[in-house]
Amino acid sequence: MEFTSLRDLSLKKIRIEYGGGARFFAHLVSSANCPHLRKVHMATVRFPNFNAEMRLEADAHALSELWLEDISVVSLELRTPSLRVLLIDKVYHKVLKISAPGLEELTLFFRQGCSPRRGIEIDGDLPCVRILKLYMWSYHTPAAHYGDPIGTNAVNMLILSRCSSITCLDVTLDGPEKVFPEDVEIIKSRVPNLPHITSLTINVSMSFEWRNFGVGVANLLTRFTNLKRLSLHLPFPLYYCKYYGKGSGHLCNHSDHWIPHHEISMTHLHELELTGLTGTECELWLTKGMVTSATGLREVSIRFNTKCWQHRARWMPLSGCCLMKECGFPTATNIR
Repeated sequence: MEFTSLRDLSLKKIRIEYGGGARFFAHLVSSANCPHLRKVHMATVRFPNFNAEMRLEADAHALSELWLEDISVVSLELRTPSLRVLLIDKVYHKVLKISAPGLEELTLFFRQGCSPRRGIEIDGDLPCVRILKLYMWSYHTPAAHYGDPIGTNAVNMLILSRCSSITCLDVTLDGPEKVFPEDVEIIKSRVPNLPHITSLTINVSMSFEWRNFGVGVANLLTRFTNLKRLSLHLPFPLYYCKYYGKGSGHLCNHSDHWIPHHEISMTHLHELELTGLTGTECELWLTKGMVTSATGLREVSIRFNTKCWQHRARWMPLSGCCLMKECGFPTATNIR
């Protein structure tokens, strides 16, 4: 069948029965059958054969936006020269091949168990990518089954090296619930310096034990020297619900305060956004570490997590000059 007028296709929570599976689907959305198809969004799509191979091809006048979420295929190959937006999240595959020189926005989330086991192949560079979203690990935990965090970060570094024009980076930072002495930090030692990136967003995963995310965040910040905008989004920790109730105290006792101040450069930072704060000393230390060198900071936005408010009173009375002095903000900063 041909669908000559179809421009937008969305398939969610369906199972494609016997009859070719992934290959049949790829043929269905090809340029021959859907010549004007522009957007494809697939989420939680199941094929009868877990060893399925999917090869999507489109000519220069076809597909411009492709989203693939929660799909299992043994091999995924994309040859889409007109593609502008690509999102791959929770796609369980062994091989991933991408040929899309026109990409402008790229999201590759290789979560636990989703990293391509035989690597990723990118045909040439991705010179048009300006916005890149990645899923990174902060620790390698030999004693636990967290997939291959070192391999996942290595794949991310390959992608970063191919995106020479990227200016905006969005990172979801994950790690173990608890950090043990044998765990190895894999951000600062493996992520290169990225001076060409001017906007950074860090989304901290909910899986972290609350007091351990700061090390990964601090080490990630040491990789950037020309940031103009920084957003840090903290989650409501899962274990907080289990071990601590609303209104209960939970003080911090870090001797190193997480932050290597002299290694974080925020000289060019103009905007800082902090969301999900609970008001603890850990967050205060982290904030001070981020703004120590931010002499040009103009605007700060701070939002607290409504589910966890026990230490909020420590921050809220600090307004105007008091808050700027407590956190180290420049006096010209506009705080919301």
